[in-house]
Amino acid sequence: MNETTENLRGRMILQDRIPPQATDVEAIVLGALMLENEAYQSVSTLLSAESFYKYEHRKIFEVIESIATQNKPVDLLIVTQALKDKRLLQDIGGPAFITQLTRQVASAAHIEHHARIIAQKHLQRELIKASTQIQVKAYDDTTDVTEIVDEWIKLGNDLDNTSNIADSGVLMSDVLTSTVQEIEEDCKRTKENKTAGIPTGFKSLDFSTGGWRQGNFIVLAARPGVGKTSFALFFAMEAAKAGYWVNLFSFEMNKEDLARIVVATESGVYRSNIRDGVLEDSDWHKMNEAIARIEKLPILFHDASGMTVNQVHASVRKNKKNGRCDFAIVDYLQLVRSSASKQIRELEVSEISRMLKSTALNEKIPVLALSQLNRSADNETPKLSHLRESGAIEQDADIVCFLSKQESQSNTVRFTIAKHRRGRLGDIEIQCNDEMTRFVESNNYK
Repeated sequence: MNETTENLRGRMILQDRIPPQATDVEAIVLGALMLENEAYQSVSTLLSAESFYKYEHRKIFEVIESIATQNKPVDLLIVTQALKDKRLLQDIGGPAFITQLTRQVASAAHIEHHARIIAQKHLQRELIKASTQIQVKAYDDTTDVTEIVDEWIKLGNDLDNTSNIADSGVLMSDVLTSTVQEIEEDCKRTKENKTAGIPTGFKSLDFSTGGWRQGNFIVLAARPGVGKTSFALFFAMEAAKAGYWVNLFSFEMNKEDLARIVVATESGVYRSNIRDGVLEDSDWHKMNEAIARIEKLPILFHDASGMTVNQVHASVRKNKKNGRCDFAIVDYLQLVRSSASKQIRELEVSEISRMLKSTALNEKIPVLALSQLNRSADNETPKLSHLRESGAIEQDADIVCFLSKQESQSNTVRFTIAKHRRGRLGDIEIQCNDEMTRFVESNNYK
């Protein structure tokens, strides 16, 4: 199919246009940096060398940045000498070019405002660069469209990081104001006998964690067959019943299989009977009653097989923006793909872990990820070193919990909080039925 006239016109216009830039402002900022020694501190979080469009300006800023980060004074003579030592002085126009920069500015009074202009132009150029890369791949019929979508999401995340450079921080007074507001909300919910965060369904766990709290990355780990998915569904249902939107990303089971477990849990009908279609009229009655109770719960199921961690992040971000994600659950971490395949699996899992932590922080929601334990946990009490494939999981997680079966009590699961940045550690004994669809806390937290 021929390209439309509109698309052709748009491409020609873009090719003929000069990228967004403000080289005169760049010159003013560089002059101010060499005029006042303290000026660098005002722009250090706003600019990097890549922010500058003009090659000469970029090289000069690199030298200024190097000098300033060594806590050395920055002025015209020192910068000129440093450029000379690096054999860059003639390359950027000689001493006359440097001197000209300082003559264009009287003071550094407005340097932060000018730095923000440069940062904005840089972000605009990056947007054009990213969209151009995607256009080239989109026109290539040999490229898988899913790869293009994933690349687009990755570029979007990279651009987020670029724009975040312009965050110059928040004043202590503003941070304290928002913190006190959060504390007041927590106190209000406590007085109403509600959990400060999203309720877990277990009183002892709520007591230790305050519920699932926004910004927290939680890891629930166990060996295969212990019941990770059943617990994840239990947490999802408890959150949804409390009115919170849950996004459940399943990389192992399809949404219909998950729904069967949920129906078994709510109806009391054996999970195996629902699976095998061995149902009496009384079972159908119980199931229909259960479905009527839960069909409008705010849960979004994602058949996530093949999704990358960037796609998970993008989905959470979209749903959060639309008011449809307060809590995300990923089942399970080792099945998630990174944006780019790596030869060393530990590095790939590390990237996935960091992105899930970033999702929790940036979207201000709790993210619960299920994880496998390595084989050495079979004959031992689970511990942090048993987390499979990556120490980064332990490092990134705010809370790490383990599930383990009690040898002497087949229907008892030990729920262990092994790491918690904001609360207590300990064990909770939980009674479960044979099919892992019902859970009841059996003792006090210890």
